[in-house]
Amino acid sequence: MNKTEFLKKLNISQNEALLYLKMAFPSDKEVYDDEDMGKVAMVMTLKRLGLDYDKISCFMECPCARMTLLNQQRILLLDKLHDQQKLLDEIDYLIHDLKGRNMVK
Repeated sequence: MNKTEFLKKLNISQNEALLYLKMAFPSDKEVYDDEDMGKVAMVMTLKRLGLDYDKISCFMECPCARMTLLNQQRILLLDKLHDQQKLLDEIDYLIHDLKGRNMVK
């Protein structure tokens, strides 16, 4: 399929689709196939996981770096998750404390 058909098939904004295409394919292409759709889907997933443009480009261009990049991002997300869990624990403590003092109506 041509570029226009491919972009429509992605079902996202044209600007977003063009950015993902640029990350997946550094050099411009004229014809795209289902394998190309898989590459763009990978880029979209990596973006959703929080990788920036440079890391996504590295991921796509250097298969030997993929596990390292994914593990680094996993650690970052896990740290954020732990920070959020601490906040939830604080909220739970405050709720428990207010209930214990009969300050909740």
